[in-house]
Amino acid sequence: MMEYAAIHHQPFSSDAYSYNGRTLHIKIRTKKDDAEHVRLVWGDPYEYTGGTWKANELAMAKIAATSTHDYWFAEVAPPFRRLQYGFILTGADDRDTFYGSNGACPFAGKAADIGKHCFKFPFVHEADTFDAPDWVKSTVWYQIFPERFASGREDLSPENALPWGSKDPEAHDFFGGDLQGIMDKLDYLEDLGVGGIYLTPIFAAPSNHKYDTLDYCSIDPHFGDEELFRTLVSRIHERGMKIMLDAVFNHIGSASQEWQDVVKNGET
Repeated sequence: MMEYAAIHHQPFSSDAYSYNGRTLHIKIRTKKDDAEHVRLVWGDPYEYTGGTWKANELAMAKIAATSTHDYWFAEVAPPFRRLQYGFILTGADDRDTFYGSNGACPFAGKAADIGKHCFKFPFVHEADTFDAPDWVKSTVWYQIFPERFASGREDLSPENALPWGSKDPEAHDFFGGDLQGIMDKLDYLEDLGVGGIYLTPIFAAPSNHKYDTLDYCSIDPHFGDEELFRTLVSRIHERGMKIMLDAVFNHIGSASQEWQDVVKNGET
């Protein structure tokens, strides 16, 4: 019996996406060694012949395996850029399982019978296609947690900052890392072969990690100010490097004005 709980496919995600505006990439996960073969059943949701959905079948390729799961892949190019699809998984016992929008179930029918239980991809559109710029493909990214990376200006450090390297960091410790410290280490980062720097949040917040943002429009004063940040960006760009911010607009803290408004006013 196939392990249904291990089967996973998420539509409109990295499991099903437009590759180039015409072609879709489809993936599914199964329990390791549970499926001998996986077939993608696909077709136009509106193409019927004599009341029967016109379904196509395509063998999926096993592209990866871990100690717990297998991963399967197929590429399809629906003629009218509309798609509905499902999966038929054949186990080691030669029994078939269908997996569609309602989950998994034993299957002993025909592919054309599963149309109303399929996943839907209404339209494969170029606007929904992720097109990475060429420079991304050759960029080595280095992620920096600013409070822990380097301290460049003691005058920016919070009053409770500990001496750098004085102890193993704990969740609520401050050591005084800042934007100047990052700027001072650009030679080191460039020598490593780094082409892009990804900063965890740098906006005003009470914590060391800054995910509990108070103000998305202000640099945290313990990291620096807008002028220091502007200088850092310029120095990075002068080296042909890139910088990316973790904006975390879906994060706030308990002290944020938005949350405090909810606490004070409730549903109003």
